[in-house]
Amino acid sequence: MKLQNDKFSNKSLSILAWKLSIGSALSWEVAKLLGSDHPYLAPLSVILTIQSTIDKTVSLSIKRFIGTVIGILVTVMLARHLTVSGWGLGILILLGCYISIFLKLDKKILHQVSLTILFVYVFEHQSKQYATDRLRDTLIGILISGIIQLLFFRLTSRKT
Repeated sequence: MKLQNDKFSNKSLSILAWKLSIGSALSWEVAKLLGSDHPYLAPLSVILTIQSTIDKTVSLSIKRFIGTVIGILVTVMLARHLTVSGWGLGILILLGCYISIFLKLDKKILHQVSLTILFVYVFEHQSKQYATDRLRDTLIGILISGIIQLLFFRLTSRKT
């Protein structure tokens, strides 16, 4: 029985590896095609959102997108009034998290808000295009995650 579980586990891991690699490659190329200066953000979303089921992928993708939007809004509105520092970062993350709590959003969204604030706060000072790229490329990545999940689901369900 252990051999069968190992075989199933290896098959699942192999499928995940294909999903991650195909999704990452496609999302990078689509982001570049659409003018991104930061195309690595699209595969980041693919890597973070592909889960074991379509439902889980969609749920996490929605949370990632909501968190990204909140994080970008908070940072773009307030970061220009702050110099880049640990204290400024902490204030922005606290504010973004409390907006999420006020909206009764779950902790996965708080994590996404915090990650977005961190990167937009730091990189927007260096590249004024970062926030726009982050939003667009996150959307590209989560859409490609969903498409990849749907295609693999269809392919694997036909075999059984």
